[in-house]
Amino acid sequence: MPTRTIYFDESGFTGYNLLDPQQPVFSIASADISEDRAEEVLRASFPRYQGAEFHFTNIWRSGHKQGLKQFCSHLHEVADLSFCYVTDKRFAVLTKIMDFLVEPTITAAGYDFYNDGFCWKYSNYVHYGLSQFAPPELLDCLLKFYQDFSRSPNQQSLKILQFRLRMMAESTEDPIHIFLDQMAMGAEIFERYTDLSTFKSSNSLQTSTMIAVIGHWRQKYQDDFAVIHDASSSFLRDRKAWEAVTGVDVDGIALKAGDGSFVEYPIRVVSTEAKDSRESRSIQFCDILAGLVSRHFNPNLSEDDRAFMDELIGEGLGNITSNRLVPGTEFPDQIPPKRLDGPDVVDQMTEMLRGRLE
Repeated sequence: MPTRTIYFDESGFTGYNLLDPQQPVFSIASADISEDRAEEVLRASFPRYQGAEFHFTNIWRSGHKQGLKQFCSHLHEVADLSFCYVTDKRFAVLTKIMDFLVEPTITAAGYDFYNDGFCWKYSNYVHYGLSQFAPPELLDCLLKFYQDFSRSPNQQSLKILQFRLRMMAESTEDPIHIFLDQMAMGAEIFERYTDLSTFKSSNSLQTSTMIAVIGHWRQKYQDDFAVIHDASSSFLRDRKAWEAVTGVDVDGIALKAGDGSFVEYPIRVVSTEAKDSRESRSIQFCDILAGLVSRHFNPNLSEDDRAFMDELIGEGLGNITSNRLVPGTEFPDQIPPKRLDGPDVVDQMTEMLRGRLE
């Protein structure tokens, strides 16, 4: 089987602090682009750039914005060779609340929380409700309270979370009360479904995002993959999980993704290499693309920066294929979700990886 090299870089990483107001968006850009082709695009876009490497932050701050227009004008040429995944970190915290506090009770009742993207659709529904029918500080508090627990999970922090969520639920009316009551109940029976002593922080985004990105490439190509990422980044904190999911010896199975498409396993990543970005124009290409995408989805841009980003969308940034975890208005077709018809996608993944994470 031929091997295809996929390059990765990220923007907006803030560790396990997903509520950093200065960097509210995390993105990963990937590209199936040769070093020579990346060099051509970068040199043509930034002919007067003097840095040791093409780096988005330096370019943005040093006034090479005309070069960014030129860069985006080339993207239509490589649109099929690029893919980005964008995450609104605040919304990601809400989806983790859904995963860890709401999903267990719904699944235990015999419903499939993940079928047809119910999880993220319901997260959209809850986000809309909290944003439109409650004071803005309520959502802020909810996200902070959960992150306080998830970054330091123990008996004391769980008790604090239980108290806070129950107080929030009892002080609100429908429809907000319904959402908060679900969360409060999930916190109160958390240990029925999760072993607190082995519960790892649910604040990690990198590995799951990389898996989602490589899943896109698997749907596109039958080749084996060699992954190369920036050595200076914090990619793959959980390398064991990455290797377990992406290896070549995983049993063959087709798992349904949140958007309804299917990803064939094994994903067959035959190697994962960290490389100094100064030695790779392909990584630098991904760095600029990730920076642009993060900037575009940043809700806190000034009017001038927003107008400029809109120009870049028109120049060619809009040609890039992407997936995203951001608040939307696609809501569930039915509540509760469909009845379970066999193991859900999480159970299938767990069975597939049984014994590989030990």
